[in-house]
Amino acid sequence: GIINIPTNGILNSGPERVRAILEACPESQLIINLSLDGVGEKHDFIRGIAGNFEKFEERLEQYLALRDEFPNFAVGIHSVVSVFSVGHLDELIAYADQSRADQFITEIAEPRVELDTVGLPITPSSEQYAAAIDQLIAYVNSKRYKGVSRITEAFRVEYYKLVKKILDEQDQVIDCYAGWASAQIYADGTVWPCCVRADNLGNLREHNYDFGEIWFGEAIKEVRGSIAAKECHCPLANASYTNMLMDVPTVTRVGTKVITPDSIRVRGK
Repeated sequence: GIINIPTNGILNSGPERVRAILEACPESQLIINLSLDGVGEKHDFIRGIAGNFEKFEERLEQYLALRDEFPNFAVGIHSVVSVFSVGHLDELIAYADQSRADQFITEIAEPRVELDTVGLPITPSSEQYAAAIDQLIAYVNSKRYKGVSRITEAFRVEYYKLVKKILDEQDQVIDCYAGWASAQIYADGTVWPCCVRADNLGNLREHNYDFGEIWFGEAIKEVRGSIAAKECHCPLANASYTNMLMDVPTVTRVGTKVITPDSIRVRGK
C-alpha cells in the first residue's frame, strides 16, 4: 500500500514518528510531503509562524537522512498555489530542484470546509495560475524520469493543464466521479463525496462504522445526480486524479507520453 502524509514540519517529534511508521510498515511505500509556501521569510509570512521555514529545512534534512536508511521512503515538497504564492512559484521550483527531495507537487488553493477557507479570496485568477503553472509544466518536462515516476509526473502535467481549463471555463472539463469512485471521511466520521461540496452523506459512528450502508444509502443518490448534472465544478486535486484515471482521453495521453521515448524525461529512482 501507499501511505501519503502531508506535514507543516512544526513538530519536533515528526521524524521519530515517521521512523516508527517505516519500521512498522516495511511493505508499504511511505511518502512525506513537507508544505512550502515560499522561500525564507515569505514562507513564514504566509504561514503566520515565525521560524517556520527554518523548521522546514531542519525537517527536510532529517527526512532525507531517513530516506537513506529506508528504501520504501520518499520525501516530497508540496506547495499550495494561492494568491499569496502564485507570484513566486518560480522561486519554489528552483528551491525544490536543488533540495534533493524526490518530488515537487502543487495544488491550487480553493475554499474547503475542513480548512475553514470557504468564502475567502485565496484562489488565484485563471490568468495568474496559467502564467505560474506553465513554468512548472516546463520544469517537469525538462527533467528525466523513470519507473513509476514517469507515470506520476505525466499525470501531474495533465492535472495542471486540467486546472487551467477548469478555471478558464468554470465548468467540469471532464466528468467528475466524486461520490462514485472516490469519497472523503472527515475527522468526526462524516462521509463526504468530496471536501469541496462536503455534502453530509452520513456519519460512520451513526452507522456502526459500516461504510457500505452510507455508500449504498438514499442520501448519496441526490448528490450523485447533482454531480453528474454538472451542478458543480472545482479543481480539487484528490478528486481530479481519480477523474483522470476514469477519463479515456486523459489515460490515453498519459500512456502515450510514458511509452514514447523522451516525451517525459527520465529522473528519480
